[in-house]
Amino acid sequence: MKRLAYLQQQNPHWREEADLTRYFVDAAHASIAPAVCSTPLLAWIAYGEASLWRMLCWMGLFWLVEWRLILVIRQCRQHDTHPLSVYQYYPAVRDCLLASSLLWGGCIWFMAPVQPDPAYQMLLLLWVAGIFALLCIMMAACRDIHVLFFAAFWAFPVFSLLNGGKRLELLALLGVSIYLLSQWRFVRGFQQTLFDTVQLKHANQNMMDKLVEMHVQATMQRVSLEENRQALQLAVAEGERLLECDALTGCFNQRALRRQLDKYAADSIASGSSWSLSILDLDHFKQVNDTFGHQAGDAVLEQLVQKVSQLLPDGLQMFRYGGEEFVVLAPAMQEAELASCLDGIRQQLAVSRWEALPASWQQTISAGVVACQPGEQVNHCLQQADLALYAAKHRGRNRICLASDLVDVPLKRFSHSS
Repeated sequence: MKRLAYLQQQNPHWREEADLTRYFVDAAHASIAPAVCSTPLLAWIAYGEASLWRMLCWMGLFWLVEWRLILVIRQCRQHDTHPLSVYQYYPAVRDCLLASSLLWGGCIWFMAPVQPDPAYQMLLLLWVAGIFALLCIMMAACRDIHVLFFAAFWAFPVFSLLNGGKRLELLALLGVSIYLLSQWRFVRGFQQTLFDTVQLKHANQNMMDKLVEMHVQATMQRVSLEENRQALQLAVAEGERLLECDALTGCFNQRALRRQLDKYAADSIASGSSWSLSILDLDHFKQVNDTFGHQAGDAVLEQLVQKVSQLLPDGLQMFRYGGEEFVVLAPAMQEAELASCLDGIRQQLAVSRWEALPASWQQTISAGVVACQPGEQVNHCLQQADLALYAAKHRGRNRICLASDLVDVPLKRFSHSS
């Protein structure tokens, strides 16, 4: 990390130059095979004109440098995991290519004829110029390598022509100089284009990274908002449940009862079918409170809700109407069917064991059942069920009475004791 910070301080564009180095390494690797294959061809051209030991010496040195370059490139590609790693191999690759350029530039001396031959020297010069044109494209990615490459490649040829050249060689040297100047101008522009391209690539990558980060943050915020929304919905649902839940028994309270009554009444009008409801009451519940205490009475109420809820068929709901009175709604049952269902429950409760009460205590219930017709007011239905309940109380308790059996009974409560 310290080395990375130092590198960033010394060269703010080190990442771009690392990418150019990677491009440069790839180009250098691609040039090895053609360069190695071209040296025998150059030796064949020089055979018979140049000294054999010079030629062999030059080829041996050149292949040694190329072999070293292969090893360096292989190590670079094995550790190509971070731009800093690539950048660390830059000096080794540069040294190998500079050594190679020195050998290419010095080939005129190594391949120099035993007897001076201007035509052969011109052929070597043109050969070196052609090789130089190819290597210029390869080395254009890295400016400092390219500068050193110019000096190393042409040092000996220019020195040789200036010292031993005749008019024709000097004219060729002038043409080569013009050629080198044009190459230099092209390479400078090409290098800048490559550098700008890499900078644009990094800028686009940084922009994409920021967009991805923004997308991730937006996704996380969306997930968080969705979680908060679901939590809020659960909290609202729980709040509504608590508002419609009886604190003692846990069943629905009168607020929930009023809402369901309105719903079933509306559904009945829409479908044109009748439905039923019942009001049930614990017999002699006041005696339970007076004899065993209100805690025992509360326990009996809780057990009543548990027992009845377990025995009620699916689709029926139980609500606490007030005190020891409860309402059972049956949206898909007729009056007689609901009365039969509640009568079975009544019989089971009469033989049930009640906690907080003596084993000998028989706790019974009474209930009134009414059929609700489409368009009938729910308050009237409750009043009819209430009358049927009090009729059951009046007739001896522990029984179910139908509101339809009370057609001749005056619309008033019977005198009773709970």
